[in-house]
Amino acid sequence: MAKKKEKNTAKEETVQVVEGDVEEEETHDDNSPEAYVLTGDYRADYTEICKRSDLSIIPLKLRATSPASSGTEVPEGAPTTFVTKDKYCYLKPSIEIESDDENKDSIKSFHIKGWKVSPQLLNALSLAAPQSLNTISLWRCGLTQEGLIVIVGMLTKLPIRNLLLDGNPQCAGEYYVLLSEECNLSTLSLRSNKMRCEHMKQLGAALAGNKSLTNLSLHNNNIGDVGAIHLAKGLRMNRTLLTLNLSANELSDSGTQAISEVLTSLNLSHDEIVARRKLIFRK
Repeated sequence: MAKKKEKNTAKEETVQVVEGDVEEEETHDDNSPEAYVLTGDYRADYTEICKRSDLSIIPLKLRATSPASSGTEVPEGAPTTFVTKDKYCYLKPSIEIESDDENKDSIKSFHIKGWKVSPQLLNALSLAAPQSLNTISLWRCGLTQEGLIVIVGMLTKLPIRNLLLDGNPQCAGEYYVLLSEECNLSTLSLRSNKMRCEHMKQLGAALAGNKSLTNLSLHNNNIGDVGAIHLAKGLRMNRTLLTLNLSANELSDSGTQAISEVLTSLNLSHDEIVARRKLIFRK
């Protein structure tokens, strides 16, 4: 009798396991953010993905350079050189977007300024991002390492060429990942990120193997002369960078000389020539 009971309990357990697997398959959520199929309308896609992610919907606003382009109605007879707005509107979080020239429902850039952006919101922006997106600007947004990982993922799947991450010092030692082979940035701005000389060692090494970046701004950091020397070592192998901004970085004559020698005359050593040829063959 005891053996029969054991067999019966074993059968019940297997049945329960099988039923559990069936329930897991049946309860697969097609309403997850990742399962959403983009419609081509960025506003609608962004709103739906935020709802599926249980996120507060931060309003999207078109970037405007004049009252006429902002869509704000100006009363007849009133001056057209200014627009009155609610006194608290500048304190409310918003995402400024630029519409794509060919498709007004799509976007070519988004800009966030002065409020903390969570990695979850960045992930929602990434899932909704169209192939026309080429510029991302996050100014003083409290960017974390988790958020930086999301941005790297966007760079690998979208043709983003311009990235501005000014005023985000929390990831000062991790920005070298933006110069990997999978990322095809042409412009990178890392101003006011409290980057120091030890951060330049990895950034310089990443610059040595980068084949796409043409503009790099490191304005208002603390790289010092040692950091400039690390950058100079990386620039010896780099052949694409055209513009480098190192203003306000506490450089003296030694740091300036290290950079200027790379920019003027450049004689590679035998080991550097071999390493350079290996980089060329990777293309």
